[in-house]
Amino acid sequence: MTTAELQKDIFQMPPIVEHYFEFCVWLLPKVSKFQKDQKYILGARLQNNALDALEYILDAALSDKSNKRQHLETAILTLEHIRYCLRLSAQIKMINLKSYAYGSKQILDISKMLGAWKKSVHAE
Repeated sequence: MTTAELQKDIFQMPPIVEHYFEFCVWLLPKVSKFQKDQKYILGARLQNNALDALEYILDAALSDKSNKRQHLETAILTLEHIRYCLRLSAQIKMINLKSYAYGSKQILDISKMLGAWKKSVHAE
């Protein structure tokens, strides 16, 4: 795939896809720095949930109306899992408070965007 084709694909996606993608770009390196005893427990859970949510958001973007709502609901639920894993990561000092504040703000923004998208799908 050429760069032009890749950019065309990006621009056809709803803005939340790129916003969430950038959150993953920020989150995944943070998790890779977790201490060994938590990297493969909490870190793996956080990474898996983050990537699962990305898939659900992409599925919603690419699916027809009948399936879109289910994908959005699953993405919202998975984002809640991420929220609590991130909170736990801060509590046990795997990430610092500045990172926790940033990540929490991103999750809040993404949650609002998903909620609005779900509402618009329901209204159609």
